Amino acid sequence: MSKYGRVRIKDIAKELDLSTATVSRALNPETEHMIGKDQVKRVRECARELGYIPNLAAAALRKQKTHVIGVVIPDILNPVFPPMIKGIQSFLFTQGYITIFVFSNNNQDEALEEVRRLAMRNVDGLILGSAFLDDRSVSECLLQEIPLVLANRSIQDGHLVHQVLSDDHHGMELAIKHLISLGHRHLAHFSGPNTILQGLKRRQAFEWVCQQNQVEFDIIDYDQDDTFAFSVDAGRIGARGYIESGGKATGWIAANDLMAIGAIETCRKMNIQIPQDISICGFNDMPMADIVNPSLTTVSVPFQEIGEQAARMLVKEIGSPWPSKQRWLIAPHLVVRESTAKA
Repeated sequence: MSKYGRVRIKDIAKELDLSTATVSRALNPETEHMIGKDQVKRVRECARELGYIPNLAAAALRKQKTHVIGVVIPDILNPVFPPMIKGIQSFLFTQGYITIFVFSNNNQDEALEEVRRLAMRNVDGLILGSAFLDDRSVSECLLQEIPLVLANRSIQDGHLVHQVLSDDHHGMELAIKHLISLGHRHLAHFSGPNTILQGLKRRQAFEWVCQQNQVEFDIIDYDQDDTFAFSVDAGRIGARGYIESGGKATGWIAANDLMAIGAIETCRKMNIQIPQDISICGFNDMPMADIVNPSLTTVSVPFQEIGEQAARMLVKEIGSPWPSKQRWLIAPHLVVRESTAKA
């Protein structure tokens, strides 16, 4: 234990026979340039030896900055989100920020409540990975003038907010052209909800690319609420309903990997062989998509890069606001595995 108890700046100053102002400047990255590099090194080494911990609450009161970022994720159980969380956390750590992650369970009311709780803690900014196309939590952030970036989701009026997104149109085009190259001429899309950007954009892209390539297509929709969307159960139910209705498509593209896995499971139970009878493609390339049986052909979305870029954009917005809202599109790529084959 330090001989000073809780170590303060004046204790370091006393130990080194320096003024408290010099010590304070040496410990602050924004003012360290005001004194010599050797002095900065000496002060910081002493601070480490004594076990000095900055009083962030006091600093926050002085600067009106907490150096805390709030992040809202829709579903902690969905394996696509940990890479995005890693990208956010890794970048913010290098910038000296503390990150608070909360989860909304794909529920707008829960997301709004979490946003309000984070706002009460005076976070410097927010990253929302949970936004719906019409979203009250985004409206709350805009009303409160909280610096905001949307990651992998957007709202109907996207020009109002910063966004970092995957190019889902390009990703769907890659999947469709892959199946066409294998000889599939009748495709089906297991659609996500139209209230969420990925559900709507991937469905629209599927329809457009199929029409452009003169390919027959079917779309499987769901009546369930948004918490059910993008789930394994949605894929199971959709596949069974489509097969029992006499669906003829030999190539299926699900709106995400969980739905694709659910569809594969249903086919196995109904004695339909994948990929010999039906080729199935997912979307996202979630962790472990390569170890399901058969391993899943999927559109790989760079979630870690999306998270890192969203964090980078937010830090810039906090330090020096952009003159206009920015929209970044990051290109996905196709990963071909065992779940697709020649028709």
